[in-house]
Parts: sequence; structure tokens; C-alpha cells
Amino acid sequence: MDHKQYQKKILLELMKLEEFNEYFEPVEKIGTPMQKNATVKKDISLSRPDTYSKIEDIESNLYANYNIRTSFIEGDHHSKIMFFYGKCGVGDKKILDGEPGKLFDKMLNSINLSRENIALASYIPRGYESYYDNEKFLNEIQLFNYRIIELINPRYLIIMSNYCIKMLLATDLSSMSLRGKWFDFNTPNDTNPKKTRVLYEPTLLVNNPDLKKDAWEDLKEIKSKLGG
Repeated sequence: MDHKQYQKKILLELMKLEEFNEYFEPVEKIGTPMQKNATVKKDISLSRPDTYSKIEDIESNLYANYNIRTSFIEGDHHSKIMFFYGKCGVGDKKILDGEPGKLFDKMLNSINLSRENIALASYIPRGYESYYDNEKFLNEIQLFNYRIIELINPRYLIIMSNYCIKMLLATDLSSMSLRGKWFDFNTPNDTNPKKTRVLYEPTLLVNNPDLKKDAWEDLKEIKSKLGG
């Protein structure tokens, strides 16, 4: 499937979409499938024994071309939920740092999640911020990010930021247009669609507190999908 065909497929899917401080206080913990299976989570690796090594190969490949050492994935490589951010800030020590990072942690905590039990990635890996408009780099990173999603193989994919929406979904629709809906997304080589949802990025919420109420509704829907 070439890029134009892939774009058309994604846009057709999108056309068929079905119908925080005060909001992000931790809720009473409920035994979710994720929590119940926490002690056996690593058993997933038995069916995907080379996941870690292949991700490390991708990181090494990028390092060989750009001489920047970083990690594509933070958190749990075997989590059934993956959050995909857009671009880190220069000087960030982790994906989603500073005040947006603190709010992101609070958002996760409000639905009984943490950075330790999700997979977290940014479309432009931390350390590569200056290449965000480099065409050669963007062509490479698109393929790498699709491969990362295939290797992690999450059941649920949460996309944050308009930049990430544009690059992953090949559409100029905004987070305000897409939030509030679940839809299926798969990479060109993936036959296992991920249940996908758009969530306002924490930076947007820091600057627009009025949007926190909508974000809280989205978080409750995510929690419900996870079984909480």
C-alpha cells in the first residue's frame, strides 16, 4: 500500500467515526484487567520474544545516522495501552516534562494509571527536536514510528497533539475535531487495528484550563475501555 492509498484509507476511516486539577483527583481504585494481570504481564514476551531487540535495533539505526542516543519508548513495552505524543521540548529529561508532564501524571493517576504501566512515545523522539522539519528525517521516523506501534502492539492507542494527529493519521483534522470518539487505526503493515482515541495534549490543557472538563470525559471513557 503506497502512501496516498494509506492516506485515503485513514481519511475514509475517520469519515466513519462512531457516534484537570479539580477533574483529575484520583478515583477509587477498581480491579481492572490490567491490574489483575500485572504479575503475569511479562508473559506476553513469549509470543513476541524479539520486541525489545527490534526496538533497540531501530534506536541504534537512528543513532548511526544522527549520533543522538535516546529511547523511543518510556514505560512498559508490554502495556496494552500506548500514548503517542508529538514533540518533546528542547532540554526535556523525559517525554512530557515540566508542568505539562506533571499534569499528564495527574491525568494518568486519575484513571489508576502511571508512566510505569503504559507505553509512552513521542513522534519526534526526545533529543531529535531540531529535526522536526528535516524531510529526510521525517521520512525515516514515520516508518520507525509505525514499526514501533507494530512491535508494542497495544490494544488501545491514545494520540495527543495536533502534530501527532497530522503525522500518524495523515490528516489536518485537529484534536478538537477528533476527540470524544473511538476509531480503528492500523499501520500499513498491521492487520490488527488498534482502538484509537484522541486526547488533548497536556500543554494545551495548561494553557486552556476550560478544556479540562472535556479531557476528563475522555479519560473516563479510556478508563471504561480498560475495564475500570
